[in-house]
Amino acid sequence: MLIAVSAIWTVLFVIAAAAISYYVAKEFYKAAVARGWPEKKYFWICFLLPPAGYLLVIALPDRGGPARGSFVSTDLPEL
Repeated sequence: MLIAVSAIWTVLFVIAAAAISYYVAKEFYKAAVARGWPEKKYFWICFLLPPAGYLLVIALPDRGGPARGSFVSTDLPEL
């Protein structure tokens, strides 16, 4: 009986870890697309190799993605 309960908790933990990894990888993929890197490989790298994938997406240079210029404020005066 104890082994069955332990197996159930293990399966639940694996499912929860996979779900969390999926949502975090999806957010990092959105960040990669915003930087101009729309390849789906960045989602899979973040999903399958979380720490290395996160660092890879963080280190991507900006190629002028769809969000380019959205962080620039027009309220700043010219210097």
